[in-house]
Order: sequence, then structure tokens, then C-alpha cells
Amino acid sequence: MLYLESSALVKRYVQEDGSEAVISRFARGEKIYTSILSFAEVHAAIGRKFRDKQLSSDEKDKLLEEFLEDWLFSLNVLELTTSTMFALPGLCQQYSLKASDAVHLSAAVWLKDSARIHAVGFGGKANIIEFGVSDRQLANAALQHGFLVFDPATNKD
Repeated sequence: MLYLESSALVKRYVQEDGSEAVISRFARGEKIYTSILSFAEVHAAIGRKFRDKQLSSDEKDKLLEEFLEDWLFSLNVLELTTSTMFALPGLCQQYSLKASDAVHLSAAVWLKDSARIHAVGFGGKANIIEFGVSDRQLANAALQHGFLVFDPATNKD
């Protein structure tokens, strides 16, 4: 199972270092999670590329269509709730994170804890949750918090 925060997820749509690795993870058919915050952040990233004239109008529209299709049919989207944000205050105290990064890490912590509790409750082995990220500071926080980190730019799938 893979949790992708926005800087990693956007690589599926916008060609950047690591795009191939993210595309490969989708192609495997594995369960990929993200938080609802990614909806705004991916739209903002694609909009920024368009405004900076790195994308034509047609390219922008195609990418937004591809993103919406993934959003509706491929991604497992975590809502921002009291439960998914439970770890946020501690993460903000422990690590120097931007607010959006703390939201993503808190959602991933909830996912990891839920997968562990679910597996133990049914006598199974917990699934490993990888945290997909392209931001070094957030990657370090995720590592320190016990995640396996998938950095698309350094992971050659």
C-alpha cells in the first residue's frame, strides 16, 4: 500500500523527475491512497504549470481529465476528519513541517495505524504502508515516524 502526498502524486500528470516511478506504481494496480487535500494541491500545481506557459490549454485540460478519472476510480481518498488528523498536533510539535505536509503525514499515520489494527484484529500481518513524497523535509519526518519512504525521483522502478 502506498500513500502519495501531493508533490509525488502530481508526477503522474506532469512530467518531472520521478514521473516514471509514480506511473509504474499505478500500473501495478496496487492500492494508492492520498488525502482529500491533494485534490486542491494537484489542481494548483497543474494550474501553475499552465500559467507559467509550461502547458498548453489542451495539455492542461487533458491532465485535469486524467487526474479526475484517477480521483474517481483509482485513488483511495482519505477524508480530513478528527480521526485522520489525530496525530497532527504531535507531528507539528515534533517536526518542522508546513501545514499541508503535516496534514498528509497525519492522514498517512492514521492509515498505517488502521491497517495495523485491522490486521491484528483479524489475526493477520499488517500491511506495510509506504509514504510517497518528493519533499526532503517531509520525507525525513516520515522516516523518523517509522514509514518506508518512496521518493519517486530517486526510485528507479
